[in-house]
This record gives sequence, C-alpha cells and structure tokens, in this order.
Amino acid sequence: MDTNLAQAIVLNNAIAQQFPPHYRFDTHFHRSVELLLCKSGTISFAIQGSEQILNPGQYIVIFPNIPHDTAAPGETTAQALHIHFHIKSACSLYGQQRPDGNQPFLMEFILSRWPFFRGVCSSQLRACLECIFEEFHTSNQNSDRLMQLYCEQLLLLLGRDLLAQCKANMDLYENSYLMDAILYINQHCSEKLVVGQIAKYAGVSPRYLTKLFQKYLDLSISSYITFIRISKSIDYKCSHPSATMAEIATEFGFSSQQHFTKAFKNTMGITPRNYFLERIGGDKSY
Repeated sequence: MDTNLAQAIVLNNAIAQQFPPHYRFDTHFHRSVELLLCKSGTISFAIQGSEQILNPGQYIVIFPNIPHDTAAPGETTAQALHIHFHIKSACSLYGQQRPDGNQPFLMEFILSRWPFFRGVCSSQLRACLECIFEEFHTSNQNSDRLMQLYCEQLLLLLGRDLLAQCKANMDLYENSYLMDAILYINQHCSEKLVVGQIAKYAGVSPRYLTKLFQKYLDLSISSYITFIRISKSIDYKCSHPSATMAEIATEFGFSSQQHFTKAFKNTMGITPRNYFLERIGGDKSY
C-alpha cells in the first residue's frame, strides 16, 4: 500500500459529551464513522430496529450512512467520549492491489456489511481515545502528526477487537477470490456489472463466487452491488449538492430515477429525497 494510512484518516471532531437524563436525539445520519465510549451512566442506540445499550466501559462504532437514534434513558446524566472520523476512500489506498487481513477495520469499512459493532474498551483503546481528544483540542507543535498516528493506532486497536469477536473473519479477509471481487465492485460500481464479468476478474466461476458471497456476506452479488452503489451515491450527493436524483441514478448505474429511489428506500428505509433533505441541511459532523 503506497499511501500512508495515517494521511487517509480525517478526524471530524472529538467531544467530551454529557447526556442529561431522558435525553433523546431522533434518527440522524453521518457520512463519517462514529465512535462513542460510555464513561458513566447508560446510553442507548436504536440501529435498524435493534436496541444497543452501552454501560460504562463499553463502546460502539457506527459505520457511515447508517440511520440511528441516540438516547440516555436513565435517571442520571451519562458521560461519553465521542468522535467522528473519515477514512478517505479505503479502496483507493490499495489501488489495484488486493487488501490483506492486516487491517481488519479497513476491510470492514470496504465490505460495508455491518451497520455497527461494539465492544468493551481496553486500557489501550481508552488511552488512545483520550490522546486523540487532547491533541484535537490543542495546537502544540506536531499535534496534527501525533493525532494522525493516534488515529492509525485507533484503527489497529478496533481491528484487533473485531478479530477477537469473530476469528472466522480472517477466513473472509484471506479469501483472495472474494476480496478481488469486492475490490472490483467498489472500483467499477458506476459501470454496468454482471456476475460473469466479476467472476472472470476474480478467477472463479460465477456459481462459486455466488456461494462465497452467500457464505461470508449473507448477500447475493446483486444485493451487494446495490448497497455499494447506494453508499457511494450518498457521498456523491453530499459532495455535489446540486446533482438531481436522475443524475445520481445515471452516475451509479441505475436504470432510472425510479429504480434508484426504490433501491435506496429498500436499503436505507427512507426515500433519497427525504434522506438528503435531512442530511444536506442538518448534521455538520459528517
């Protein structure tokens, strides 16, 4: 990988946050990765119909473009360390090279198969988050460089947690056929894609590649292509606010605006029009 990973991480904010009793922040979205460490009290998240409750010492990572609610349901104030960060196109870091399993967090960022994951904060991860927070709020010599290195450390520690939770992930990361196919889809999602074409690039039969997607991602290849196109269309719209839905549909390989709208709603649970009305004019953390 030629590009320095540290240079590809952009920290949007780092906040020591307090949630008053019975606090609630209704459905919202981020283009960035969101990480929240619960330091005291109780904090809950509603993510795609699943309630996730954090107690002190637990953290959650929510991947980009995932609708979620945040609440502090308890009778006391909850405290948290809260950060948002971008990873500049993970696929572009690798160019035409297949990523390996040494960066599990980056791999999951590329795969886009999970809306979130959570864990118990280790002493190393807590120290890393506190260092990020301190450097973000100072202007000392080399603060920017230190913060980049802490962010790279953050991805390594999160990747370690991911593997600890599911060691079978390494089988996925080391499956060269699947990773070649995924990289190809990410890099060519705006073009017309057919399973045979993708399988040929990966060096396997279409039938075998279909089985790999079902086994490791629990998705059909076409469903995965649609998800990646939706994800990239969100980034495109946020970077090109004047783009129409019809232009976005054409840009990302949908047959029509109606096709794009239907696929978007099926994937995100909301129409693209309503999604972008809320996103473009609201949340500044992304």
